[in-house]
Order: sequence, then structure tokens, then C-alpha cells
Amino acid sequence: MSINLDAENVDLMLLVLAHIVVAIIVGWLAGQLFNLTLGRLAQRTKNDLDSKLVKVSKRPLSVVVFIIVLQIARDKLSQFPHWVGSPVFDWLNDFIFVIGVVVASLWLVAVINTLIDWYLTNIAHRTKTALDELFLPLLRKVSSIIIYFLAITVILSHFNINVTGLIATAGVASLAIALAAQDTLSNMLAGFTILSDRPFREGDRIELASGIYGDVYHIGLRSTKILTRENTLVTIPNKDIANAVIINHMLPDGIYRISTTVGVAYGTDLHKVKAIIFDILKSLPEVLDEPKPTVFFLNFGDSSLDLSIRFYIADARHRRRVTDIVHMAIKDRFEAEGIEIPFPQRDVHIISHK
Repeated sequence: MSINLDAENVDLMLLVLAHIVVAIIVGWLAGQLFNLTLGRLAQRTKNDLDSKLVKVSKRPLSVVVFIIVLQIARDKLSQFPHWVGSPVFDWLNDFIFVIGVVVASLWLVAVINTLIDWYLTNIAHRTKTALDELFLPLLRKVSSIIIYFLAITVILSHFNINVTGLIATAGVASLAIALAAQDTLSNMLAGFTILSDRPFREGDRIELASGIYGDVYHIGLRSTKILTRENTLVTIPNKDIANAVIINHMLPDGIYRISTTVGVAYGTDLHKVKAIIFDILKSLPEVLDEPKPTVFFLNFGDSSLDLSIRFYIADARHRRRVTDIVHMAIKDRFEAEGIEIPFPQRDVHIISHK
């Protein structure tokens, strides 16, 4: 649209520019006053969230006051009918609308990002789940994209630009992206399920039906990493691990039971053997007093009297080390007490016929 710069339009343009200058000055003063009053009040609180919100709201508030002053100027100009239809008047209306939408969207994004960043810095590490630490950064990006998209749509609609095609294109593009990233989305949804259901936590010793055994190293949105006893890092897609049978040796309380057997020679006093084993288990700090250890006479073996020993430790990750300690202690004590640990043997009788 071309602007006819006749005398009336020139006068109107100068008047509009004067109001813009006044609006800028008033907006700047309002921002300074806002920062001076609410900023000082925010500094008296125990956390810094309100101070951060005041900081990100200072400039948007200045622009809001700027827009209000321009709106007042526009309303005054509308009292002159021969100016209402002028190009400058239309330009002022469009300018106020666009600035308002842009500032509102930028301020909303800034507030959301400030709230999320503050939560991640001050609260997230105190929660029992890592879901918020993984989900909130994604929410920050998605919310920003949605807000900016809506702002662009509103501005285009104001200028009578058909946004139906834009929305349809965005829908088709979203569908194409979703189909292309189907596995990624499945893994992300499974990751949310794992983080919310919490069948295991980082650091837990778990065992999968597939035979993978180790400590949970990291739980991500797309995959879970397990560090095996061989110090090998195994990465498993979340959709696979979410459908797997999982044995968590650290839940519900981390206490883990170890079962082992020992055989003694026939003719050995089993009451004495039981007393010795209980004494050994009681003397080892790695073995818990509660739940109490148990020793049972299991069966009559081919070469030995077999006893079942069960005891508990505080951490499943130490089961091999503690089992070794118990076995060594039993062997040393049996040797000191003269208790024989037999091994399979056969007596072969040869009969000769002369």
C-alpha cells in the first residue's frame, strides 16, 4: 500500500512519531520503577525465583506500557474521522498488534524457561526420580515451538493471510516426522514409563531374562545403559527393556540373600558343624545379624553329609566377595577343627579267580 504524503498525512505521521517517543520514555520509566520496587521486594525473599521473574519481566512490562500509551494515542486520533482511514492510522494499528503479540510470546517463553531452569537447579536433584530432569528440558523446547508457532499464526491471520495451508503443512510435517521417528518415539514413551514406574534406579544391580547382569549406569529417554561385571557398557533401547522380565537385586530394601552348601564326611558331628558355621557367620561384619542366618542339614550325599547355608548381606553387588570370605573362613575353621570336607571317591575291589 503506498502512502500519500499530503499535508494531513504528514501532520498525522509527526503526531504519531511524537506519541511513539513519549511512549518509549514512559515505558522505560515504568520498567525502571517496576525493577526498583518489585526488585527490592524480591531480594527480601528466601529464594531467587521471584528475582529471576522480575528480571525477565522488566523489558516486557516496559513494552506493555509503551503499547498502552500508543493505544491511548490511537484512541485520541480516532476522534478525527478524516484521519481514521489514513495509511498512517492503519499502520499504527498493525504496529500495536504485532508488537503486542511478539512481546507476549517472548515474555511467556522467558517465564516458562525461567521456571523450568529454576526447578532443575533447585528442586530436581531432591526428587526421587529423574523424570523431571529428563522431561522438563524437552518440555521447554516443545513449549517454545508451540508458542512461537501460535504467535506467527495470529499475526498472519491479522493481516488476512490464509493460515489453513500453514497449519495443514505443519500437520503433515508432524505426521511425517512421527512416522520417521517411530522407534525413537516408542523408546521415549518407554523411557517415561521406566522413569515413572521405577522398576530400577541408577546404581541398582539388575538381571534381565536375556542374561544381561550388571549395574544400571544411566537411564535416558531413548535407552538405558547397564555396566556389566566385566566393565562392559551395554546400551538397551527402552522399548525392549520396558517389556523385559527384570530382576532387581536392590529392591525393596537392598538386602540380598546368599545360599551355598558345604559337605562334611560321614561320621562328623553335625551339631558341632552347625555351631561352628553359626559362629563364623556371626563373626563376619559383612554378614547381617537380621534376618538371621540359617543352616540346615540338606541331604545324604554320595560322599558327604550336605548342609545348606543361607545368610544375608546389605548390598547385592558384594555377593561374590562376601561368598568368598565365608567359604575361606569355613575352610580354615574346618581344617583347624579337624573336620573333613570329603571329595567324591570310589572304592574298587578287584577279585581274582585263580
